[in-house]
Amino acid sequence: MGGFYVKSAFKINEKNMKIFLTIFFICISFTGYIYSIKPITYSAKGFFKYIEPDGQTKITKTDVNGIITYESFTPGDGGLYIPSLIKKDSLKLSLNNGNGIYTITAKAFDSTTPINEVNNFLSELLKINTSFLNDKLLSIEEEEKKIKIYNLIKNPMISFPLIIEADKVEIVDKRYLIIFYGFILSFFISLTISILKERIDEV
Repeated sequence: MGGFYVKSAFKINEKNMKIFLTIFFICISFTGYIYSIKPITYSAKGFFKYIEPDGQTKITKTDVNGIITYESFTPGDGGLYIPSLIKKDSLKLSLNNGNGIYTITAKAFDSTTPINEVNNFLSELLKINTSFLNDKLLSIEEEEKKIKIYNLIKNPMISFPLIIEADKVEIVDKRYLIIFYGFILSFFISLTISILKERIDEV
């Protein structure tokens, strides 16, 4: 298919070459317009580790020399379902099983919103978890479990031993793809129309 376009391009006469260049210029101008109005996206990240009331499962593999070759953390039971706390499309959550750390990412078209959204989420985590544990405490009858939940309420950092707030934004600028694909499409659209015009002239 590409060979056909290349061969046909060399056969375009001067008249239709002007058509090609005119259409190509229009398409490139449109591409430049799309590029200019496409806003830059800003991104910010925060991190936290959540230990559920029943703990978490850690799997460690070692080689014959005792060197750790693999580690993974699986959340336990009886705690918050962290993914359900994401209420905004601009927030994304991921879990690194290798270290059991969650990454919370926010994206926006201005440089201040991502940091605010990430840090607001992290600050709300402690409040949501405390409320969750208080409700859980009401349904527990076994005294030993009650004491455990009460200690978690009294010491929130047991549940969240690691919280790293967002302190900087990164620019996520993929507008170069607009130029790249715009140039390719402009070339093929212009060439296709020119070839069709050439064929019509030959009939």
